[in-house]
Amino acid sequence: MKNKAKYLFQSSFLFFCLILLISGCNLKEKRDQKLATEIAVISTEIQSTLQAAQTQTVASVPTDTPLPTFTPTPPATETPTPTVEFLPTATATPDVRPSADEWANWPILPTLSENAKKIFWHGVNDLKTNPKVFSKIGDCQSRPNVFLGIYDMGYEGILADEDLYLQAAIDYYKGSFLMESYAVHDGMNVGSVLTTTWADPKACHKDENALECEIRIHNPSIMFVNLGTNWVSGVSTDAYYDYLAEIVQVLIDHGILPILSSKADNVEGDNSINRITAQVARDFDVPFFNFWLAAQSLENHGLSKEKPIYLSVSAWDYRNYYALKLLYNFGNELGLF
Repeated sequence: MKNKAKYLFQSSFLFFCLILLISGCNLKEKRDQKLATEIAVISTEIQSTLQAAQTQTVASVPTDTPLPTFTPTPPATETPTPTVEFLPTATATPDVRPSADEWANWPILPTLSENAKKIFWHGVNDLKTNPKVFSKIGDCQSRPNVFLGIYDMGYEGILADEDLYLQAAIDYYKGSFLMESYAVHDGMNVGSVLTTTWADPKACHKDENALECEIRIHNPSIMFVNLGTNWVSGVSTDAYYDYLAEIVQVLIDHGILPILSSKADNVEGDNSINRITAQVARDFDVPFFNFWLAAQSLENHGLSKEKPIYLSVSAWDYRNYYALKLLYNFGNELGLF
C-alpha cells in the first residue's frame, strides 16, 4: 500500500506538471520543478536514522595516515564559462592551478585566493553581510545535528589539547553552528534549492526560492554548499554544472563566499559530480573543501554500511573537524580573529 500510495502521488504530481506545461509556464522553472520532483522521491527517511545514531564526541583525526590518490572519470561534456564579476582579469601569466580532472588530489583544506577574499569583503563592506554568520545549503546531512552543530552545544573537552586554538572560530561564529538553514532540507539538491516549491511557506516570501530565503533571513557572509548526494541515480549530470554555477553566481552577487564541498559517495557512478563541483570552484575561483579525500582513510570510505550513499556517524566527526579547521583558517587569513 505504501509503494502504491507513493506511485499514485508521483503520478498525480507528474500529471499536474503536464497541466502546467500545457498552460505555458516558464520553461526553466518547469525544468527546475521536474528535477526537484525526481530528487524528492529518493528515500529521505535517513534523517531519523541519523538522529538516532548521533554521537556527542569528536573523533580523533589521524595525521600520519597517507591519503590515497584517485583518478576520476570526467564527464564528456563541455563546461560553459561563468559570468562571475570577481574572476581575475586575463593576463599573460599562465594559470598554474590544477585542473578539475585532478580534483581527487586537491588538498582537503583550501586556502583563500585573492578573488575569494574580494568576494567576502565586498559582501561585508558594501552589501553588509554579517561576517560572524556562516550558513549551509544541503540535505539532511547538513542539518545542525549532523554538520557542525556540536560546536554550539557547549560541551567541555570537545577539542583536543593540540586543537585548542580552534576555539577562536567557535567563539567568533557562535550561533551559526546550530542555526537552521532554510536552504537545508531532506533530499535537497542543486535543482530543488532554486525552486519556490522547496521554500518554507511560513518564513519565505511567495516568489522566493529556498536559497534566496536563506540569504534574506540570515544574511551570511560564508555559505557551505554540500550538494550532490541526492542526485538521481541514472540521471545524466550534464545539467549539474549549470545548476551549481547558478547557485554560486547568486551567492557571489550577494557578496557571500561559497565553499563548495566534495562528497564521499559516488551515487552517479563515475564521480562526475565531484569533478563538476571542482570545475565550478575553479571557474569561479572559490574554495573547494575536499572532504572526499579525508573520507578515504575511514572505514568504508566514510559511508554508512546500511545506506552507503550517506555518511557514517564517525564520518560526521571528521567532516565537522575539518570544516571547523577551514573556518578557522579562513577567519585567520581574513584577519577576523
